[in-house]
Amino acid sequence: MAIVLSMAMALALPLPTRAEQNVRLTPDQMREDLVVLRDTWLPRDKSFDDAKKRDFDRVIEAAFANADTMSEADFALAIQKAAATSGNGHTTAAIGALLRALPIRAWWFADGLYVVSTDEAHRDLLGARIEKFGALSSAEALVRVTPFISGTGTRVRYLSAAFLTSPDVLKAIGVSFGDSVTLTVSKDDRTSEATLAPAASRAPGDEGQPTKRVYSILVPAAQDSPNRWPHVLDTVDTHSPAYAARADVEQHWLASDQQVLYIRSNSINSLDDRSLQLKLGDVIANSVVAKRPRAVIVDLRFNNGGDLFNTILFSQALPKLVPSDGRVMVLVGRATFSAALVTAAMLKGASQGNVVLIGEPMGDEGRFWAEGDDITLPNSGIKVHYSDAFEDYENGCLDPEKCYWPTVAFGPRGISLKPDILIDSTFADYAAGRDPVLEKALDLAK
Repeated sequence: MAIVLSMAMALALPLPTRAEQNVRLTPDQMREDLVVLRDTWLPRDKSFDDAKKRDFDRVIEAAFANADTMSEADFALAIQKAAATSGNGHTTAAIGALLRALPIRAWWFADGLYVVSTDEAHRDLLGARIEKFGALSSAEALVRVTPFISGTGTRVRYLSAAFLTSPDVLKAIGVSFGDSVTLTVSKDDRTSEATLAPAASRAPGDEGQPTKRVYSILVPAAQDSPNRWPHVLDTVDTHSPAYAARADVEQHWLASDQQVLYIRSNSINSLDDRSLQLKLGDVIANSVVAKRPRAVIVDLRFNNGGDLFNTILFSQALPKLVPSDGRVMVLVGRATFSAALVTAAMLKGASQGNVVLIGEPMGDEGRFWAEGDDITLPNSGIKVHYSDAFEDYENGCLDPEKCYWPTVAFGPRGISLKPDILIDSTFADYAAGRDPVLEKALDLAK
């Protein structure tokens, strides 16, 4: 979460990794990378206890034994599976460059897994619910893919929406034996099968990383995007401001009397040259202090995190600066992770009895391992992140020898990060342009 930039990094031109060049790996090269993962990376990650280390060793031993027959995708998934034995959401591998994708994008709603975007050739699948992957039900496929995904059950549900639309992943969990995948789908009270081959190209905005910004599945690409994929929301005249283009911070007044301020953030890092701390300071000074809204809605549902230092002052100040009878409603969800979760926790910790969390459970518990750094495996170029600092944003932590120091200095104590009002939206609501979470916040603001 903490970010350190050097002038050399800022000026350097990035060179493609072996993974990005799609260079064929030999079995010996795979084994060399596995040794680095085991002997160099694992000792630096503190989220593994003894039992998890034994699980890690079993995955590594199996990969060693199977290296002669593994594809690059099989190898990448073995690396990811090894990292996932930690059970820690920050301990993971960037393997997307080695995985292919199907020509659909899907999302778990309260009532199932639905196709929300496709390439042009498969637009008839828009709005279809995926009942089966091959012979596996969607629920069974979710169970099968769980060992490949780092983190809590909520985090697994979130990231599985991307993992389950990769033919390489589906092959690894026993859905298929070749490149094509047969799905059983239901739409308009009819059930049918669709056999899909890997997509020729990814959807605009899809960065090829199943652990990066999966929430972008829900956000339609701009109409002028090259090779744009059709989207479920294309037929909706108006939809929630949550499904707008990515922003570090933006604000709107949602009531004609300018008494309900809506603040949306998709990143706890600035997306331009101006500091995010200064941007949030302007929101506090010019919108909260100057205009005294009776309610402030902070939407962190589609925020994977960034640098927690960017929001500490904002989070400490906001609950104390709304009117005495005002409210701060923090919208959270499965994509709320890392520094975004910390921001929600600090808002709750600074509450004057006026902060309410609304939405789904967030993408991590209040206690987790984070910080750390990446190690790049020498042959595959896969970046594997290790976590080396413990953080506790529910019980709190008093010892900087045991916990990441900002947790000790600024972290709340004795709070719950479970939503005060739990809402998991249905596909019908989403497809109609409705946002029950934001609607509930507006209800409370009246």
